[in-house]
Amino acid sequence: MVVKRAVAKRFLYYSVSLACLTLMTTAAFAWESPQRVVKLSPQMRAVPQQQAMAPLPMETIRAFLRAHRVAEPDTPTRELAYVVGGENQRLLSGAGDTLYARGVLPSRARLGIYRPGEHYVSAEGTPLGTELINIGEARQLSREGDIARLEVLSAYQEVRNNDILLPLDAPLFESPSSENSFQPRLPLNDVAGQIIAVPGGVRFIGRLQIVALDIGTQDGLQPGHVLHVGQQGELVNDPRSQELLQLPATEAGSVMVVKPYSLMSYALVMQASNVLAVGDRVHTPIR
Repeated sequence: MVVKRAVAKRFLYYSVSLACLTLMTTAAFAWESPQRVVKLSPQMRAVPQQQAMAPLPMETIRAFLRAHRVAEPDTPTRELAYVVGGENQRLLSGAGDTLYARGVLPSRARLGIYRPGEHYVSAEGTPLGTELINIGEARQLSREGDIARLEVLSAYQEVRNNDILLPLDAPLFESPSSENSFQPRLPLNDVAGQIIAVPGGVRFIGRLQIVALDIGTQDGLQPGHVLHVGQQGELVNDPRSQELLQLPATEAGSVMVVKPYSLMSYALVMQASNVLAVGDRVHTPIR
């Protein structure tokens, strides 16, 4: 009888142990159940066109903005200070030379030396602005009446008589101050214009070149606005009627506005599937 009770107790012990083991195993399997495992794998993601841009060559943009500015059509350039001659009747001056200028100049401001370049006009002949090319920098040493004596601090070209002098911090030369200004984005409104010039006189245009457009802030443009470039289709003869047909325009690239003025803008060529040229049309991309 004692033996039977011992066997019964041992059987009960094993039964309880087996039940506990079964519950633990079931819980373990439930914890490791494939239904609870989240499998991560690479996925493709569509990127909006205005975000799928190559990194911007910021130093190239800054260098251009330092070297090129536009005087608005209503800027009284004839009233700006200008170089009247160099020391010892020198006609050309360089870095370290002394020269004389006539006109109103602030005494302690950094002075930029500029030479008028191309006169920008629209297709209808309306003046849009005058290109000013930076020649160097100078500082005022002394003054007598309306004649100032200056020292040329740096010169990228030889300074000539009649070159213009302006404070580098003048509102005329304000430019975007941060890279956030060049965040590529679409204009809020529909705008259309054309390429009117290429600083430097280049005829054919490719990627990362600067172009001048005949539209500006009065058209709603801001730094970073992206426009598509369309090229007019070719003229062909209809083989049957012999009519002269204009083929549809094609998309040839895109530009991003880097410095807008009232009536015109400078823009950087971001993409070019064809060689671009003066006269190509620009417009807001179709959304």
